[in-house]
Amino acid sequence: MVVIYSQLKDPTALLVGGFFMGMFANGMIGGYGALISELFPTELRATAQTALYNTGRFIGGGLGPVVIAAIATGHGFGFALATIASIYIIAFITMFFIPEKKGVALE
Repeated sequence: MVVIYSQLKDPTALLVGGFFMGMFANGMIGGYGALISELFPTELRATAQTALYNTGRFIGGGLGPVVIAAIATGHGFGFALATIASIYIIAFITMFFIPEKKGVALE
């Protein structure tokens, strides 16, 4: 969706496209809580989730605009957003390296 959104030029299309992009981006976050809570023992679970969520928020919200601006300066806004979309590909690949905890008792 980010790649499609980065190619839009019309303000109305950007508004409608932004709505759908937000749905897809925020929808994938729904499973993170359950996934992350399985990976940490009970005494660390809340702290680990908070640290991971806020690290992501810092990178995405704090560094994201700076990185997008730097890339867009040299290559254009569409290319910058499409490049940033590679983060979703990295997240997808990383998913296969997270240990499966199905059927294992939580600590």
